[in-house]
Amino acid sequence: MTPQELVNVLVRHDRFVRGQIGGAKADLRGQDLSGLRLPGVNLHDASLSGADFHNCDLTRADFSSADLYGANFERAVATGANFERADLRGAKLAGAKLNSARMAGSDLRPGGLLGSERIQTADLTGATLDQTDLENAKISSANMRNASLKEANLRNSTGHQVDLRGADLRGADLTSAALTGADLGGANLKGAKLGMARLNGARLIGALLAEVDLASADLREASICLGAAKLTEEIQAAVREHVLWLDSGGNLGTRAVLEGADLQGAQLAGIYLSGAGLRGVNLSGANLVGAKLLLADLRDANLSEADLRRCNISGALLTNADLRRAKLGYAILRPVELRDGKGHLTGKLAPTNIQGAKLADADLAFVDLSQALADPGVADSHHEVGHTPREPAKAAAATTGRTPREHGPHAVEAPAPKRADPMPARRAVH
Repeated sequence: MTPQELVNVLVRHDRFVRGQIGGAKADLRGQDLSGLRLPGVNLHDASLSGADFHNCDLTRADFSSADLYGANFERAVATGANFERADLRGAKLAGAKLNSARMAGSDLRPGGLLGSERIQTADLTGATLDQTDLENAKISSANMRNASLKEANLRNSTGHQVDLRGADLRGADLTSAALTGADLGGANLKGAKLGMARLNGARLIGALLAEVDLASADLREASICLGAAKLTEEIQAAVREHVLWLDSGGNLGTRAVLEGADLQGAQLAGIYLSGAGLRGVNLSGANLVGAKLLLADLRDANLSEADLRRCNISGALLTNADLRRAKLGYAILRPVELRDGKGHLTGKLAPTNIQGAKLADADLAFVDLSQALADPGVADSHHEVGHTPREPAKAAAATTGRTPREHGPHAVEAPAPKRADPMPARRAVH
């Protein structure tokens, strides 16, 4: 097809869409259109099965309701394009940039004659995929961060290390999906179906899990706070927004402020609330093993009999907190180096502040208080009881595998002093 012939087809199709005289529905089945610049092209309801659009510029193009069975969009730029209700079965989307594309109601199932549909490495950041059919789809390494997948069908889909941070998966069907190593941090999974889903090695920190049954899901090696699913939906939503805030460096989401909340006895092992406002919160008897609470405001908090073993509370404010009979074995209380609004290190250190905290009968085994702000004599009396402070940083780094973003948007944990006998690495409890 010559360039002029293509122009004529597009002009007649535009008249067809507008209901004007002389219009004709575009039939570009099997045509090689690769490498063309077609921003804003209107191909609504067109016949495009088998068409080759690879390396095309399709920014803000309209493919709504089009027949795109087996079409090739590899490495195409389709930012903001409209694929709503399109038939994309068997389409090739590897390497395509589909940021903010609208794909609600589209069919992305495998095309039986053309093999499994693949979306590997596709950029679907912020895309709308509500009620999209992705059953059996291959989505390894796809970027679906902040995408909307409400009520989408992802049954039996497979994808390794898919980025679904902040994605809206409310009511989605992930039955038997294999999303090993996926990042679902801050995702909204309310009412999603996860029966027999394989999420081993996945990150679900801050995911909203209201009305979700995880009984048959494979969560081996996953980073998840299972107890968070039992919190009220309001608190789960606040934790989710907080994780988005941390992961984006403060650009998305909202800092959690849960001052005075009653979380007595809550199972919050591995929860991620660095920098959160938790002043006066009741966490007595709570399980906070391996939790990340760097720079958190825990002034006047009730942490009596709480389990804070291996918890990272570096730079946190714990003034006047009640830590009586709390378990703090191997907890990390190092200073945190602050960053400015542009993310640059300032050289200013924020130490963990436990001044005025009640520590009667607290278990401080292998806790180094030498760099914390404490009442006179507290750190010295701790060393006198025979607890040799060791270095837990290597264990924490090896087991979390996370970057300094988990320390808060504008902070980084300061290096600990070197010691001759570092603590052996042990896996964090989630």
